[in-house]
Amino acid sequence: MTRIWAAFSLVLWLATAPLLAQNPKGGAKNLICNEGGSVCVNSSLRNSMVEIPLYFAVQIKCPDEVTVAWELRDDSGKVLDQDLEGRLAFLVTRISSIERTLAVRDFFLLPAKSDHGQLILHSTTCGDQKTLPDLSIPVKIDLRTSDVIYAVPANDEEFDAEVDDYVESGTTRHPIRSKVNWRTKSVLHVRSGMTGGAAAETVARDNPGQSSWHVIDYRRVGSTVHLTTFGDGWAGVTYYLVPLDYLIEKTVEHQPGVRHIAFDQPPDFGQ
Repeated sequence: MTRIWAAFSLVLWLATAPLLAQNPKGGAKNLICNEGGSVCVNSSLRNSMVEIPLYFAVQIKCPDEVTVAWELRDDSGKVLDQDLEGRLAFLVTRISSIERTLAVRDFFLLPAKSDHGQLILHSTTCGDQKTLPDLSIPVKIDLRTSDVIYAVPANDEEFDAEVDDYVESGTTRHPIRSKVNWRTKSVLHVRSGMTGGAAAETVARDNPGQSSWHVIDYRRVGSTVHLTTFGDGWAGVTYYLVPLDYLIEKTVEHQPGVRHIAFDQPPDFGQ
């Protein structure tokens, strides 16, 4: 299992992604904002086509740190995914003491029942937990689906025992060699080249732990895949991350032509 510290590449990806390339000072006519203008998105997001990965930029104009929670639902009322704690919104650029741009990236969306829906942003300030006005953006939804294949332990007890031995053996660790079985999950249509990222995030959703970790970046350079996962730490988190990384590795290695996997460290996205 290889974890390397290459934060710059993720920052560069975020800064150059299509929905993040807008000039934040481009004027109000290019923005859709909530009441009061504290939370805005680029107007290009309105009626844009949603597929996996979902990503968009959120421009904040508020002196306090803001938590951006969100949900995506189609017009039938089905929730395709949601982040009610604002865990998937990360700082990309700071424009001034009160203005900054956050990015949201999501590699897992359920299939939709209708081809239109709403992306709804629920924002609160972190200091006094003041609720800011919601922002609702109409979107189009790709009704096509993709099947992602991901790894699960062939034998849970043997796998857990190997993980315990690996974590507790210190410098004399033996590689985990547990066999895996394969499951298939139908998700919303996955953009070309991103199937491995969607499959890796499906592993994370299938193994939530005490506090879920998520795939926030997936890039392929030749036969090497770069993955970035992000989540909170807690006492004993190693017992969660070791098996999660192993199953993600097995899943991504299942993609044609992949020979190497590197886990990149996420940069500090604190506001």
